[in-house]
Amino acid sequence: MKLKATLVLFAAVTAGASGFAWRAIRPGEKPVVAERELQWLQREFRLSDDATLRIAALHRRYTTDCESQWLTLQASQAELARLMQSGRGMTPELAAALDRSSAMVAECQRRMAQHFLEVAAIMPPGTSERYIAVMTPVATHPEQGWRNAMH
Repeated sequence: MKLKATLVLFAAVTAGASGFAWRAIRPGEKPVVAERELQWLQREFRLSDDATLRIAALHRRYTTDCESQWLTLQASQAELARLMQSGRGMTPELAAALDRSSAMVAECQRRMAQHFLEVAAIMPPGTSERYIAVMTPVATHPEQGWRNAMH
């Protein structure tokens, strides 16, 4: 398995990446994927051109939805750091900021898991199960998942 190759395709949830770029194609011509990560996904999971295009469309929607949530999470983390560093102890304001931050992280994780399941639903049986096995550590432990899945 070439898992080390690139799971960066789905790192968009943590990086706020943009969608895929496709080169223009003529009718009847095979689509060419411009992103290495999607090429890897297509090759690794032996996806048809149609499945690859459908996954790319899913991923564009996913990254668009997550980008604003990522910016909100970054602002929340900055506020949390400010409150922690204020030295005033566990104030109601800090407790509320921790709750908001945790809720945002949980929502990102939920959306990530949903995205992985939607991608898997496009894949052929057998392939989808292997894909979910690869992506489960990422969805269940996002802080460790990328590192573990890529090694």
